[in-house]
Amino acid sequence: MIPTKEALPTLEDACVIQVGGTLADWVGTADWIALAARLGSVRPTIIVPTGGPFVDTVREAEDMWRLQPAVVRRMTLLAMDSFALLLHGIHPEIGIAAGPAEMKANAAAGQASVWLPSSLAETRRELVEDWDAASDSLAAWLAVEIGAERLILVKAGTCPCHSVEALGADTAAMVRDGVLSPGFPVWRRRFGGAVWCVERERVEDVAAALEQGGGFGCPLAATPLMGVAAPDR
Repeated sequence: MIPTKEALPTLEDACVIQVGGTLADWVGTADWIALAARLGSVRPTIIVPTGGPFVDTVREAEDMWRLQPAVVRRMTLLAMDSFALLLHGIHPEIGIAAGPAEMKANAAAGQASVWLPSSLAETRRELVEDWDAASDSLAAWLAVEIGAERLILVKAGTCPCHSVEALGADTAAMVRDGVLSPGFPVWRRRFGGAVWCVERERVEDVAAALEQGGGFGCPLAATPLMGVAAPDR
């Protein structure tokens, strides 16, 4: 039985985990999905997918046919949905969710959720039409939208932890280095929770830190790029 609306949990203590596209063909991805499943049994947990290998087909079609940006955005969101379904297939105990209502229902059942971003094309069309967003920006936007407690960005490359100051990594520099997308810093500034950038091999360290209620990896400070505007919520 689906809980009533009044019985559904809030998402204020949620953990949002962005799984990078380069993890699609990495066997260790299953460990991250298993971690999300464990977290989902004790707190709302939402996985944000990238386009993975599916978005490569979109890029090829864009180059070949010179598609309009609005079409490419919709196709990219559908590619993210495909990767989301792949993650759900790896660990079927994780539920799929088009929006906060489904995320809350899954949380009430002790399940983590994997988000289907294409739902934005119907619910937030102005956002899709005016914003070229990568998955890390979408993850930050979702964290703001649901009032999550923390956001974890899982990267295949090396996060600059060796140069992190006490207040956190320089998000602007990480954008210049290609670690983060250009739109991410603006949404980071809007998000009041903690943000970590972690290397994909450190799943057990992250699991231990979460169990102890601590942090891990590169804490990303709210330092947006100058002159970059985010769309209205």
